[in-house]
Amino acid sequence: MILCGLSYGAWIATTFAMRHPEKLAALILSGGCTGMSEAGPDEREAFRLSREVPMNEGQTPADFAPSVVEVIAGPKASAEDRATLHAAMAAIPTETYADALRCFTNPLETFDFAKLTMPVLLITGEHDRLAPPAEIKRVSERIWDASPEPDVRFEVISGAGHVCNIEKPGAHNSILTEFLARVLP
Repeated sequence: MILCGLSYGAWIATTFAMRHPEKLAALILSGGCTGMSEAGPDEREAFRLSREVPMNEGQTPADFAPSVVEVIAGPKASAEDRATLHAAMAAIPTETYADALRCFTNPLETFDFAKLTMPVLLITGEHDRLAPPAEIKRVSERIWDASPEPDVRFEVISGAGHVCNIEKPGAHNSILTEFLARVLP
């Protein structure tokens, strides 16, 4: 099985890979991987509070979707891409968003990259503010250093923001296709 996660899903995928490395032939992480698992208590609390304030004021994800899109979209994201991101954010039920936020800011474990024994692909956008290239590069290096037989690939998609698969699907899919061709039997 090959597991792929994007953003919050990358954190979930990494968590699964740490717990069940024997089940995976490869791991693909786009726009993140460690989530808040490596953040200190103050950073996690600040993140949680910044995201809860709108909900505490009675807003729904649909209400604060425009501000989220400004953070996750790259500077050259098209109006169509921004509309897609807005619609996705607006569709999240408030309770689901709140539950995800609680999980994300209260991680159960710190990651042990030595457990990632499968090939790993990490992708991020050049303008990703949530999973910046420098941060994801450091993670790729840590996975490489921790693995007895490292097989780690790190890619930055030029001109893209956090959700690089939406903004630059051709570049994203090209990287995925090449990686899958190499790791699939």
